[in-house]
Amino acid sequence: MPLNKFDIFTYQLSPVSRPQLGLFDENLTREQLMERKNKLFHEVFKAEVSFYHRRFKLNYRIEHIDKEFILIRLANKKTVSIEKEFHRETFESEPSCLIAIYNKPEIQIMAIESDRTSFGTSFTVAKLLTRTLERELNRLNLRIAINPKYEEKEFWQLIDRFSGQIEKLRFEFEYPNLPRVNDTLSEELKQASRNLKSEKTKIEFDAAKNEVLDNLDEDNSELSDLVKASSEGAGPAKIKVKGYRHWETTANKVKSVEFDELEVDLPNTEVEDYVQALKDLLKNG
Repeated sequence: MPLNKFDIFTYQLSPVSRPQLGLFDENLTREQLMERKNKLFHEVFKAEVSFYHRRFKLNYRIEHIDKEFILIRLANKKTVSIEKEFHRETFESEPSCLIAIYNKPEIQIMAIESDRTSFGTSFTVAKLLTRTLERELNRLNLRIAINPKYEEKEFWQLIDRFSGQIEKLRFEFEYPNLPRVNDTLSEELKQASRNLKSEKTKIEFDAAKNEVLDNLDEDNSELSDLVKASSEGAGPAKIKVKGYRHWETTANKVKSVEFDELEVDLPNTEVEDYVQALKDLLKNG
């Protein structure tokens, strides 16, 4: 069976800063929202969801849904031009990709099939999902952030590439609620973020004028903890190199896994087997 590549993203759910009257006319507290966030997220997919891309409403099909796992096939709208016997014809095409969502509170992973024929890149799909789910979740007084997971070595390779030239280092973290992210962040930082109702927290290290940052290596345990949180999908890391106007970033790096291709028309029993195998693969991120 052919193998498909899935890119791995983490999603984090957090309460909106100014809540409106929520689901079933309930005004839930921030604490209650955080307790129910995964259940509310699941409810979004039990209703009709409208996905849009470039002004087109997209077709989708839920291949599988249970209380902790959702498998979606999302189709793009494209036109295909074919030339035959010196005559060009245009046809409508709807290539699709799979999106697996592991909605357990301690996991919260999206695996997006990297299929160039459908949406080009998984990052395009992640942005599309963010727009759609943000709209739906805002009605429930929640917001969503979707960030790529990446290998920690990607960050250290970036540091090595510009060794002795880095004047600024910045981490951008979403509202902390994932155990594997929380475990690597200090209690003071997490508590301050919650108390201030911060949707995004930025930590920046700036060298003195005309100097560069030092001790940017894996032996620096405080830095390593920040890198681990970032690589788990908390948010990107960025560096500013002397003489460069732009920032170098991990935001375009993503961890990938290979898995069997799921044929478009399979009996339900085979889909269930596929889902269980995919769950087992994604369980460890």
